[in-house]
Amino acid sequence: MRPVARSRFVLRALCALSCSLAVLVLAACAGTAGSARPAPAGKVTVAMPATALPGPSFAFVPLLPATSAELDARVQDEEFRMRLEQALSTALQAKGYRSAGDGAADFLVAYRVGVRDLTQVLPVEEQAGGSTRMAAVECRGGRCSQLVVRNDSGAPVSRYRFVASERTEGGLHVEVVEPESLRVLWSVLNSGTVHPGDGTQARLDAIATRTLESLPAKAR
Repeated sequence: MRPVARSRFVLRALCALSCSLAVLVLAACAGTAGSARPAPAGKVTVAMPATALPGPSFAFVPLLPATSAELDARVQDEEFRMRLEQALSTALQAKGYRSAGDGAADFLVAYRVGVRDLTQVLPVEEQAGGSTRMAAVECRGGRCSQLVVRNDSGAPVSRYRFVASERTEGGLHVEVVEPESLRVLWSVLNSGTVHPGDGTQARLDAIATRTLESLPAKAR
């Protein structure tokens, strides 16, 4: 493929894909210590299934980050992105496909990756007075407060205590695109909670394999 032609449909891919990709979160943190687990966590949703792809060769389309999750330093790290792309290449090769190199690709692979930290505050109902509820001070009838109860000493106290739950969520969105028309041939989103060790190469390989699991293998 001539460099000018490749540049044209890279730009077209950027325009077409940026309109359809939602806020993403990834299941991998670059530089996080820890051992890889045998199976990747996360929910994999195939947005557009396929039964076959148009040929054996693929090329990656570089996409610019568009959301705060994609701009997170953990997924903008150059080494991390190289290892993620290598993991996707390995998963594609296991399906029978090969990199087009400098030649014309039969299909394009576009991906976006993001990560974000979330804090959720949950109310937990307290038992008034700790372990003992005293019937004499309990509220009766239909106008009881939803916020305040009395403790064993008769003093008003909060019905709830609040517990903060923190987690990191991530997502990887992959599309297989027809080079000329830029028609999406296959699309998948892998999203879920990020765990320590998800940035190791073995873990990224497992995530890529799980993400591309439903991608049809190359026809023999």
